[in-house]
Amino acid sequence: MKVSVVMTTYNGEKYLKQQIDSILTQTFPAEELIVCDDCSSDGTVTILEQYRQKKLLTYVVNARRLGLIGNFKKAVSMAAEKNFVALCDQDDIWLPDKLAVSLTPFERMDTKLPCLVHTDLILTDERENVLNWSFKNERGQSGYKHNLQTLLFANFVTGCTVVMNPVLRHFFTDMPDDIRYHDAWIALVAYSFGIAVEIPTPTIRYRKHDNNLSIVAGTKPRNRYRSIFNELRKSFLGKDDFLWAQFETVFKFYTQYQTRIAPDDRIYFEKFLQLRHKSYFIKKIAFGSVVRKYALNTNGL
Repeated sequence: MKVSVVMTTYNGEKYLKQQIDSILTQTFPAEELIVCDDCSSDGTVTILEQYRQKKLLTYVVNARRLGLIGNFKKAVSMAAEKNFVALCDQDDIWLPDKLAVSLTPFERMDTKLPCLVHTDLILTDERENVLNWSFKNERGQSGYKHNLQTLLFANFVTGCTVVMNPVLRHFFTDMPDDIRYHDAWIALVAYSFGIAVEIPTPTIRYRKHDNNLSIVAGTKPRNRYRSIFNELRKSFLGKDDFLWAQFETVFKFYTQYQTRIAPDDRIYFEKFLQLRHKSYFIKKIAFGSVVRKYALNTNGL
């Protein structure tokens, strides 16, 4: 089994060396490390060139900014055709057995289907102090079963943990350029007409810092009363912030792949999309109902 690690960079000089070194010291070595830089203006390319000269990676600098989705699609398209592909951010630290742990489940999968493995993460601050030993717990995602029904309401697949088989990579490069989150898209592929395996143990130290907006936006509010107030305010004002991006992604996905999805699963998509024009209050009730249906006996929620 051969694996390509694909990384995207943009002004990532601060933590880049740590990330690259953690990839190069894996217990299961990657066949190649490919980096696509999206026109960085700091020292990112200088760092990449240092590793390239040692023949430890290959990189390209885009002629123009492609953005997160376009840059990742380009990076994945550059990987060896028959290789498994591991996605990688520029500012984390991989645990030494990250690839070995993530590749093991593929031995039991039907790899003629689009297959995906994803894991939990350890959330740290800029100085690597642990903030939460489970990122899914931090996001309130550890208390319910992760399946297609719950995925429609909230993506629980973190892109930088993903390893995909060669079949899934083609769905990755075919995704629209205007979607918001690449991990949500490939998660929908795997959970709706492929195979997805979640490993509950962390494989990455996931760094929270000022430039990592996805973490800041996704973590649970620390002040319980402020959270309750915000929920009540949104309910009265009719805001639907917590689902609008999800509706956008699910609608585009369903439009593109409806014929591939089993009839029973189409019902879940259609029921979810029917909520688009409902009130914030109705959306919250629907979300709560799904979470309660698949609740686990944990303290994660």
